[in-house]
Amino acid sequence: AAPLPAAAEPAAAAPAHHVPVLRDDIRLDAAHVTPDAERAARREQAEMMNELRAMKGLIEQRFGALAFMEKLQKSPAQATLSQKLLDAGFSPGLIRKLGEALPADVADPMAWAAGVLERNLVAAEQEPALEDLGGVFALIGSTGVGKTTTTAKIAAAFATRHGAGALGLITLDAYRVGAHEQLRTYGRILGVPVHTAHDRASLDDLLDLLAGKKMVLIDTAGMAQRDSRTRELLDMLQHRSIQKLLVVNASAQGETIDDVLLSWRASACRGVVLSKIDEAVKLGPALDALIRHKAHVMGVANGQRVPEDWHRLSAQALVQRALRASAPAAWQMGRDDVNLVFAAMPAAAAGAPLHV
Repeated sequence: AAPLPAAAEPAAAAPAHHVPVLRDDIRLDAAHVTPDAERAARREQAEMMNELRAMKGLIEQRFGALAFMEKLQKSPAQATLSQKLLDAGFSPGLIRKLGEALPADVADPMAWAAGVLERNLVAAEQEPALEDLGGVFALIGSTGVGKTTTTAKIAAAFATRHGAGALGLITLDAYRVGAHEQLRTYGRILGVPVHTAHDRASLDDLLDLLAGKKMVLIDTAGMAQRDSRTRELLDMLQHRSIQKLLVVNASAQGETIDDVLLSWRASACRGVVLSKIDEAVKLGPALDALIRHKAHVMGVANGQRVPEDWHRLSAQALVQRALRASAPAAWQMGRDDVNLVFAAMPAAAAGAPLHV
């Protein structure tokens, strides 16, 4: 028999090719990244994310503006209402809330808006008059808003009803030359001595001395709302019996009134006194800010006469006065101007939503 063939020799092994492992290469490269390069990469990534968020917000803002403007074009009543409220001085944020809540079948949009504003404005017509309440009240506010004159008006109204013997007057205004003399002049007319307190200790002593009085009024120094001494004055008035009344200039710009209400902590005050309403061309900005900050209007002052120019007006009277204001031709808004205002879509107004 033929011999079996010999086993074939095993084929020579093919040369192995190096297949790179990408994970290992990445780890190797990352190990050689310097800390500065890593920080730069993270910073670039953070900037990219911020740009994407800003772009997203801009897109949402523009689509919202287009939707609202389209709604204005489809609803002539809403567009007319927005234009009238802008002319009266109300803010775009508050007008937008009113426009979105406007019923489709309302007969008189302006009367409907006036009713909503009246329900949201907190006035003191349902409460006893300030001069009948009694207590210790400190009048605070910015420079030149009429705190001393308002103090004299309240004091005169109180003395007429309850007698000068039940009234106490204190002044803290030691900054302005002749400021305390103005109140002392009113005090001499009323027959009430005016005491001066220079610090917290002397104020506490005077409050103890006048504890038997039915009403004590404290006139304070006028300071800009961003003055560093404003916090010191508020700390000085942290007495358990002191109720603060913030005096607000009704003729100021709406943005300024907003800043005043925040800086002087209107939410911690007993209420607000609207001064100089006789000088205000538009009362809308002041009422707008008071509604959004839910401030309590205790009274209004509309002149320099003491005490004749001290009044308590209802929310209805204040709103109707604001809506009757007519802006000069240069400040009146046209249809295109209304669209331009709402196209910016500013942030929503501060404070609680309107109660429709």
